[in-house]
Amino acid sequence: MNDPVIAAVTHAPWNLPLRQPFVTARGRKTVSQNLLITVTLAGGSRRWTGRGEASASLAWPDDAQPAMRQCLHALSPRLIGAPARRAWHDLREAWSAPNASPAALSAVECALATAEAAAAGLPLWRALASRMVGVATRPRPVMTSLTISAWPVSMAEAAARAAARRGFRRLKVKVTGANPDDDLARLMAVHRAAPRATLLVDANQGFPPRGAIAFARAMRLLRLPVALFEQPVPAADVEGMAQVARARVVPVAADESVRRPAEARRLLAEGGASVINLKLAKSGLLGAREIIRLARRARVDLMLGCMAESAVGLAPSVHLACGSGAFRYIDLDSHLLVDGPKTTAFRTRGPRLSVA
Repeated sequence: MNDPVIAAVTHAPWNLPLRQPFVTARGRKTVSQNLLITVTLAGGSRRWTGRGEASASLAWPDDAQPAMRQCLHALSPRLIGAPARRAWHDLREAWSAPNASPAALSAVECALATAEAAAAGLPLWRALASRMVGVATRPRPVMTSLTISAWPVSMAEAAARAAARRGFRRLKVKVTGANPDDDLARLMAVHRAAPRATLLVDANQGFPPRGAIAFARAMRLLRLPVALFEQPVPAADVEGMAQVARARVVPVAADESVRRPAEARRLLAEGGASVINLKLAKSGLLGAREIIRLARRARVDLMLGCMAESAVGLAPSVHLACGSGAFRYIDLDSHLLVDGPKTTAFRTRGPRLSVA
């Protein structure tokens, strides 16, 4: 079959209420204002569709629905009628455009890859693993963490207890840095409610470097089972990330500091993290593939994370996780946090995610 062409690129608002308020050091939200993006391929009389989801994030308030739509209005005419293979070249160039919306571009890439897999008759896990890491193994289930927001102590404790009953053994707990004593009280309550769970502590840029080191030492003094300290300082403060990492109190993970490959390259050169939280929703497939390569070369572990997508938008990440085996940490829980539609693209049983 000849290379199919892109017949349509459409988008529509996809506003998803959150089941509980999502609270981090960057703010609070109760609705995730996303876009659902569909790419349709045509080959002869046949059609194949793929969907992606552009998710607005508290971390990047400029990349909201208006910016997403503006980016898509500029990009779509270039893609429609183009062979699918050429579209990837156009998408690579689009990341450098002045109106680039990482959320929208990521969703288009995921939708296109999904449609291409359907056209080729390949399971999505195989297509994505081959594209991203060069080899697809037999798909294996993965175990995701579950996020507990920067809620009051009693609310966080109740959520942790419920998560433990559902079988979660890794809990990502949000801290803000605004009041470290409150943050420590939340962590202790979560540990008390779920004593068998490992904690991934996510600061979302909430601390200055010295404050982050002091907080890490306090967590160690309290003997909390912390596996990593995610994005403790502002994203642009690469030296600050390296300062916290050099203290060697707890492993440091980078999230907001690494959106594009150039940022990963600089952070790794400075020794700013021992884990990179990779998200298709912020780096796209093209950027994520390069970040995976850089992390492997530097022998840095990878986490696969998400924004606030529904199960529809989360599906490509789940397929990549299950098909590649490339990630030490899995944080793909957004479909459990938003009130969105279900999907048959993957299965969820407690923390266990699997694909056919």
